Amino acid sequence: MNLSKLAKHLDLTQEELLEMGLSPNDIHQDNSQSGDDGHLYYFNVPDVTPDRILGKKGWSLGERVEVDASVLDADGE
Repeated sequence: MNLSKLAKHLDLTQEELLEMGLSPNDIHQDNSQSGDDGHLYYFNVPDVTPDRILGKKGWSLGERVEVDASVLDADGE
């Protein structure tokens, strides 16, 4: 997982992403999508996410956040 790319996509700092306790094991492929284009991944906002990050993003604990596969691509790494 490219932490820097994911943080930028989510409009968070890498430090904030680490504070959330988000790990690669928390990101899952959305198998309900039809077709081969636009694979989506998602994570549920971890229970340890600080309130200030929840407020900044407008998220709730456990909320599903979708991430395009291109954000998680390891090309050039």
